[in-house]
Amino acid sequence: MIDVDSTKTTFHLPNSLRARLKAVATKQDKPVTDLLTQGAELVLDRYENMMDREELRQRAAKAREQLRRGLYAGPSVADSADAILYPGRPPSKRTKKR
Repeated sequence: MIDVDSTKTTFHLPNSLRARLKAVATKQDKPVTDLLTQGAELVLDRYENMMDREELRQRAAKAREQLRRGLYAGPSVADSADAILYPGRPPSKRTKKR
């Protein structure tokens, strides 16, 4: 069945690949065109998902960096604990990690 929204495309396949496609199409009782369409969809899904994964990797790296910056901002936890445990004692002279 020819889809109205389709384009006829010509490309070259090695004879061995064409023969294998025909054999599978015969066993599955499907046209070779259907198998080629399924194959094209699988390839597109694979590569489109790779782009999505790369974007997610970049976003995760950015989020980790923001988290690190947030963890080292502000007063140290030790100084806050010392103020509660030892009221009146001046804060320590610890240096902040950056």
